Amino acid sequence: MPERGTHSETLQAGARLTVGTRVLLPIERVVKHIDIGDTGLWFSFEKEPYALVICDAGGARAVSVAAAAVSLEDLRARIPDFDSLLAPC
Repeated sequence: MPERGTHSETLQAGARLTVGTRVLLPIERVVKHIDIGDTGLWFSFEKEPYALVICDAGGARAVSVAAAAVSLEDLRARIPDFDSLLAPC
């Protein structure tokens, strides 16, 4: 049975994709679990889609995988160099 563990969750940008005049930037949620017990060490990682940032002539906007609006300010706060990823926008 694990004695102690850690859990962390981060957001990261995936590979940019340009489609015509639009730039698509997938945002991924990465979760890390580490448990340390008497008999060993257990770790796991999860990576799943979180949102999609769309840049076009209308500007930048983000939607979640559930099609709900996502705050660009929240993404700026949670993803290092987020603005530089959107620089051509």
